[in-house]
Amino acid sequence: MLTKEQLAHFETFGFVIMRSVFTKDELKTIKTEFNRRAAVASSYDPFNGSKSHTFNMMRDDTPFSASLLEDSRFAEAAEQMFGDVLAYVADAKRYVGNTSWHFDAGSYEDTGVHFVMYLQPVRADTGALRMIPGSHNSPWFEELDERPPLRYAWARQDFARAETPELIDSIPAYVCETDPGDVVAFDWRLYHATLGGSNDRHQVSLDYSSYPKTPQEVAVVISEAKGLLAERDNSAEPWNPRRSVPDEWLANLDGNLRRQRWIDGWRKFSEMNEGENGFKPVAIDGKLKVVPA
Repeated sequence: MLTKEQLAHFETFGFVIMRSVFTKDELKTIKTEFNRRAAVASSYDPFNGSKSHTFNMMRDDTPFSASLLEDSRFAEAAEQMFGDVLAYVADAKRYVGNTSWHFDAGSYEDTGVHFVMYLQPVRADTGALRMIPGSHNSPWFEELDERPPLRYAWARQDFARAETPELIDSIPAYVCETDPGDVVAFDWRLYHATLGGSNDRHQVSLDYSSYPKTPQEVAVVISEAKGLLAERDNSAEPWNPRRSVPDEWLANLDGNLRRQRWIDGWRKFSEMNEGENGFKPVAIDGKLKVVPA
């Protein structure tokens, strides 16, 4: 749960740092599960620090990490931020290098929260998240997307150029320095980047999508639901399941009521026809724009 001050900070600036969320024993368990999935990934594609690895943490061999989606420290915090939510995914990454300026939402109507925890200390020059406070708010959100190096369409023409330290550091930002056990929560629409990351930075994250409240948001969630539950080509990452939400999580063998409510919600939206509510998302320069159907 967030305090009133933390919630106000999130609503105003688009992010909040939650300090010392995990106990030492919990951190030990998370690191054990992280290392287990990292070893599986490396058995397919040996990690050598030249490219990042991402792996799903909703598997039978990562039970504690999977349970974090239902943990009140995160699920109830997400509900404080957005009201009803749908758990989206729990995953982990072995990051390599810098991350260019970007936002995680497909479009402004794609609302949700990203909880991020690093398993090593991160500082301004070692890969800590950099945020542009308030950039999740319209019309600033749209205005920033017109300005290189923040414009995604500009960055995707040459990500190597967009990830140079000079370009990343040229944008004024708040640096979220953290230690293991701390969590940074931020709005999917918030502009963020990292600088000076090592070639093996360990991150675990949880995502929640806001339950849609407008026809435009429904259109985005329909598209998300179809992608989340559909089987995909995982040949590039054979250590990950063919669905973003793996079968064992969907089975919900423990009968968790919160998880079942999320599963039922995703299935409901996945069965709806795109455009049936009058709007549909279309891809433009790698991001979505919601237009009349």
